[in-house]
Amino acid sequence: MRDSNIFVVGSGALGCEFLKNFALMGVSCGRKGKLTITDDDVIEKSNLSRQFLFRDWNIGQAKSTVAATAASAINSCLHIDALQNRACPETEHVFNDAFWEGLDAVINALDNVNARMYMDMRCLYFQKPLLESGTLGPKCNTQMVIPHLTENYGASRDPPEKQAPMCTVHSFPHNIDHCLTWARSEFEGLLEKTPNEVNSFMSNPAEYAAAMRKAGDAQARELLERVRECLDKERCDKFEDCIAWARLKFEDYFSNRVKQLTFTFPEDAATSTGAPFWSAPKRFPRPVQFSAVDSSHIQFILSASILRAVSFGIPIPDWAKNTGNLADIVSKVAVPEFEPKSGVKIETDEKATNLSSASVDDAAVIEDLLTKLEACAKKLPSGFQMKPIQFEKDDDTNFHMDLIAGLANMRARNYGIQVVDKLKAKFIAGRIIPAIATTTAMATGLVCLELYKVLAGDHPVEDYRNTFANLALPMFSMAEPVPPKEMKHQDMRWTVWDRWSIKGNITVAELLKWLSDKGLTAYSVSCGTSLLYNTMFPRHKDRLKRKMVDVAQEVAKVDVPAYRKHFDVVVACEDDDGNDIDIPLISIYFR
Repeated sequence: MRDSNIFVVGSGALGCEFLKNFALMGVSCGRKGKLTITDDDVIEKSNLSRQFLFRDWNIGQAKSTVAATAASAINSCLHIDALQNRACPETEHVFNDAFWEGLDAVINALDNVNARMYMDMRCLYFQKPLLESGTLGPKCNTQMVIPHLTENYGASRDPPEKQAPMCTVHSFPHNIDHCLTWARSEFEGLLEKTPNEVNSFMSNPAEYAAAMRKAGDAQARELLERVRECLDKERCDKFEDCIAWARLKFEDYFSNRVKQLTFTFPEDAATSTGAPFWSAPKRFPRPVQFSAVDSSHIQFILSASILRAVSFGIPIPDWAKNTGNLADIVSKVAVPEFEPKSGVKIETDEKATNLSSASVDDAAVIEDLLTKLEACAKKLPSGFQMKPIQFEKDDDTNFHMDLIAGLANMRARNYGIQVVDKLKAKFIAGRIIPAIATTTAMATGLVCLELYKVLAGDHPVEDYRNTFANLALPMFSMAEPVPPKEMKHQDMRWTVWDRWSIKGNITVAELLKWLSDKGLTAYSVSCGTSLLYNTMFPRHKDRLKRKMVDVAQEVAKVDVPAYRKHFDVVVACEDDDGNDIDIPLISIYFR
């Protein structure tokens, strides 16, 4: 244990607890030992309640560096190297083959599934033990991923969280959670997704137009409509434009849409079975009349106009945050009269996954919108780009939560739902589940017990334990890890942990022959996202006599520096009966 080489990914709540434990256990404290920790995040004030290696004077500093220093103060013999790199494909030059091959174990201290899946993939590839854990309020789990003994992390996934139907969120909310989910969706659509679409169009109009034509569906049409509106009638050139935009959005969201909904479905409307349409849990909505003397209305205009200005790169004047000045300007905005329209379709099917209604004329509408967009682009300065705004709940000065709370509470007023303060809105919209230090301590302690077995080696799968606990019940459950699924073909056996190796600078034909000798007919060979060979394409026959590495360099743009000795290919095969056989990754050692 003292001479072990350990890689800890993440230096948050779990990472701090792991480092404390390792320092006290003597992990990587020997002359040959090394503990590498990486995290690209910096310390924020909200971290201090549960990431206990940090202090208030560390705010703004790199998490990994501060945590490593604190752990070294616990045990000065600890050999620790702190990095600020995210473990991802872009940093594989940092965490290269030599780095991975020297590891004894990997400890995940992550907070998202995508990062966990990536680490799982790398541990599979290099056949390294992965000790996984996670917490959610009073719940925690640990999973041991041991080469050739257990299934990998990605072999099983939790079922997706149950979400409210889209039609409920968009038209028939009946609690504040629905209002906040809608508010978060509108925030991202207005301030992140639409600006990203605008930038894609402005960067390469021809390529963007081709992609939209290829899609040719209702979603593509809706995207184009939002981009056109953003660059045409909703474009802002000065801060006063942003205020006018916010005022008109208020009218659209909390008055016009409600008038249209109640016009389509009046209070006395009935379903096809004769039951009242507006029966529980549906709530009949009523429009909100804008008032410049209502502080919540003015706060909505303030936050919306400031964020709109940020997305258009418009300077925010000093007077902008003076609610008196703002009220004067808002009162002068001309708001057109709204007349509900007949024949407007409003989705009521709870199973619907898309609110965009398909049309036989989608292709024609898309073509018309693209023409209008090109005309809009000519009026914009060269190189025009918007600034997409990504939701950040922890900065109280950025107006993000002000806008989301404003959107949600105005919608709650429409439907007679109890409003919430900004803190409560932050917990729901930010999907915050309070962290409990006891849960973190339990999860990391259980992982450390398993680490003894991993480093000792030669333990059968029956010795390892995966754990799930819920301190709120309380419930504590331990089980043996699930073995990996075994694939069979003739007299061969393999699992997800296996990788086939071929030594020699072989040709495409020689690879096919090597597989044929195993009773496998290869019909497709790919490297990364590129297709190197496929029997469907006659031109690919010209590649049969070429070296695999040359084809990979030319087609897949594989980088093969002097130190690199192999590259990997995925081969699709079938047996003599035409059944697909899922074979391991193949590594070709061409040097």
